[in-house]
Amino acid sequence: MQKQPSEPIAIAESIIRAFYAERDIAYVLDQFLEEVSWIGPCEHEFFRGKQAISDYFYSGSREVPSCLLEDTVFYLDDESEQHAGVMGRFTVRTRGEDCMIVEARQRCSFLFEKHNGRWMVKHLHTSNIYQEMQDSDEFFPTTVGKLTYDYMQELLREKTEVIDMISSNINGGLKGSNDDAQFSYYYVSEGLCKFLGYTYDEFMEMSGGTAVGAVYPPDLEAALQACAACFAKGPSYSAEYRIRKKDGTLVWMLDTGRKSVDADGETKINSILTDITAMKQVEIERQVERERYRIALENITDVMFEYDIRQDALVKYERRDYDRKNPVEKVHIDSYFETLEEGENVHLDDIGTLKAYMLGDLHAESIDIRLRHKTEWKWIQVQCSYIREEDEIIRCIGIWKDITEEKLKMDSLIDMSKRDALTHLYNQKSAQEHISQALKTQTSCALLIIDIDNFKTVNDSFGHLQGNEMLLSMTRILEAIGKDVFTARIGGDEFLLFLDEEQAVHAQEIAQRMHAEARKITLHDYQLTLSIGVAYGCFADTYQKLFTRADMAMYEAKRKGRNRTAVHAR
Repeated sequence: MQKQPSEPIAIAESIIRAFYAERDIAYVLDQFLEEVSWIGPCEHEFFRGKQAISDYFYSGSREVPSCLLEDTVFYLDDESEQHAGVMGRFTVRTRGEDCMIVEARQRCSFLFEKHNGRWMVKHLHTSNIYQEMQDSDEFFPTTVGKLTYDYMQELLREKTEVIDMISSNINGGLKGSNDDAQFSYYYVSEGLCKFLGYTYDEFMEMSGGTAVGAVYPPDLEAALQACAACFAKGPSYSAEYRIRKKDGTLVWMLDTGRKSVDADGETKINSILTDITAMKQVEIERQVERERYRIALENITDVMFEYDIRQDALVKYERRDYDRKNPVEKVHIDSYFETLEEGENVHLDDIGTLKAYMLGDLHAESIDIRLRHKTEWKWIQVQCSYIREEDEIIRCIGIWKDITEEKLKMDSLIDMSKRDALTHLYNQKSAQEHISQALKTQTSCALLIIDIDNFKTVNDSFGHLQGNEMLLSMTRILEAIGKDVFTARIGGDEFLLFLDEEQAVHAQEIAQRMHAEARKITLHDYQLTLSIGVAYGCFADTYQKLFTRADMAMYEAKRKGRNRTAVHAR
């Protein structure tokens, strides 16, 4: 351990000797303030902060041999109570046993600041003397003066501000690489290691000391291709890739830099790494959404639409004739609802419902409307979501789905539930609902209850298949009365016929017609005959009352010998 000198000139000379001749980096660093800055003779040697300088010095400690130091000259420049400047020049020469022949003239400038009574280095600048200047005696005048000192302070301040700006605004770090196949590191900033969660040694172990080794393997090929494409055009490059942090998470980094040739004629690549994970995530999410949208458009069989409420403008994407073989077409419609009201595309009864739903005034998951397609009406299900701006609905986005086939199937199922399975006439429940509704507005209606005489004999004598044929024959008799007449099967061999106000006056005439048609039907020695009871709505205001009166009249016809019609008197 060498003795610590106390004067700026002696300290400056001891630092140069410790660094080049003795390779005592610890001693050199001990002379530096924490906020020290250093500019070395090579283009990339530009650092601020004791830790960053320490990392760089130690990273190259094995590559730089101990040198001979000759022709040392140092000058004191404008010493004050707290600051002092020292300038010097010297020759660095390698030893023969190191198998390296290097001799370089160097110059240096120190800015010292007194800290706790001790002179410490605040700024150090070393550089090579250009060949064409080596014969000059005027490199370092013995007196630089106050103007030179002020200029050095201003230059230091400007460079410090630049470094501070970069350090404070970058979410990542700096690195320097050699221009070899693996882009081996010659420098990695402390900030980059810290950002990734590593110490310097841990990062170098993780990466193998190379930029290639630091890249997440699935991204390596694309990153190398991006660099190669950039370098084919010039010295600058840009690439995006992921690096795995110490905690196992992956971060997206934007790697930008530039090739340059240092004082030794070697090509170096100096770079800035910036975290772009958040931006990349947004980009990926947008790509996913675009892909989903593309797939949705390619697979739609109906219509996707977007309606601008403020502009009353609709954009829809549809296939002509709803045929997947046809390409998706984009259709823009201005003044959409005004156009609907003037045209005939949407059923007039459904325009109000559609408008309320698309404006967000009708709260429902979906609505069903009728839309004209060529010469027929189709049932369309509309389902949409809303986009708001400051609690105001400004757009709705959704789909129109053709549900005509489903609607017909549903209507068919509903109709089947209302009908008798054998005859397809309405069943008793449907009859009760229909007649109850009619009695609310009609009083001059008529109800006929029809019973097949001796039907049990048919089943017992000829079997149920023949019995069913007899029931179907009765069904045809009822259907022949007219399409506007409501008919139903209300029991095994009992039927119902309801006549509205216009038809009721013909009730007994219709009954006689049914008797005549029935007598035309025979089965072996069996003759089809009917017992019919008639009741009028003017004497009953409910279905139950009207049915009871007609049923009583039917049994009256049976008591009188069957094959006849009886009318309830009141």
